[in-house]
Amino acid sequence: MRTLMKLAGRRVCDDSVALRWGQGACFAAGAAICPVAIAGLARMGPSRVEMLLGCLAASAVSIGLVAMGMLLGVMAELRRR
Repeated sequence: MRTLMKLAGRRVCDDSVALRWGQGACFAAGAAICPVAIAGLARMGPSRVEMLLGCLAASAVSIGLVAMGMLLGVMAELRRR
């Protein structure tokens, strides 16, 4: 059990590298959400209201992911200091 705890406690990379990878993943997911959601909505044949609500929800998720990526960038700068 101790070897498992030692293995789990090891660092794979530096914190700043992990933050930058997380930032890139958030930006990539934020950019990919809107086209994927619109394509999925187009296959359903939704009404205008459903299309509007779906696009607004996808936009909100996309903006949230981009904002999280920006916050991770700020955290990387703060940790560097």
